[in-house]
Amino acid sequence: MKILGIETSTPIGSVGLIDGDKLLAEQVLDITRHHSARLMPAIDQTLKWGNLSIQEIDAVAVSVGPGSFTGVRIGVGTAKTICYAIQKPIVGVSTLAAIAYNLRHVESQICIVLDARRDEVYGATFRGGGKWERQSDDLCLPIQDLLTRVTPPVIFSGSGLDRYADRIEDLLSSDQSDSIYFADLPFRIPRGINVAWLGLERLVSSDTDDCFTIVPNYIRQGVSHPKGSS
Repeated sequence: MKILGIETSTPIGSVGLIDGDKLLAEQVLDITRHHSARLMPAIDQTLKWGNLSIQEIDAVAVSVGPGSFTGVRIGVGTAKTICYAIQKPIVGVSTLAAIAYNLRHVESQICIVLDARRDEVYGATFRGGGKWERQSDDLCLPIQDLLTRVTPPVIFSGSGLDRYADRIEDLLSSDQSDSIYFADLPFRIPRGINVAWLGLERLVSSDTDDCFTIVPNYIRQGVSHPKGSS
């Protein structure tokens, strides 16, 4: 199944193209400025590299957040436009899940942290290794509250570590320090191919979203877990 994955929820966006478990093409783009102007050319180029036309893809998977309000809105809007035009399914994927998927083979708990401002973070926990699984919903809460859901050994990832890594070390007890890890920078960003692969998991279960009703996941307080967002 050929899936186009769109990720625009963080400043480093990307577009990925897969065919089942095979990576066909991927392009990373800086979307801090001129988001909409950069996205469609990136999609066109990714399809060209994959030797596919837009009509040949089977579905579009798109990161629905949480993340940049503007970035997520543009990504979701673009995916909806494409799917409506070519009459193909659309699948929403959690940004936090797309980041955690970078570490899916790590035998550990995975905790994703994005800066939500107002002294809060977007966060979620997952389990990697033999069985990849989500442990919590997508949350918006103070970092100290997120850490109550953590059970070392744990690896933290996400761009929120730029601000919160030192705070995490301070808040967790010193006797846990040798079982707390921080992902290297390349593993802290969501990728379009991860969005595509997570979307594929939903598609094989015939679990899709409605092109007209899918919306960005602008969580601010409490819990939000988009339908099937892995």
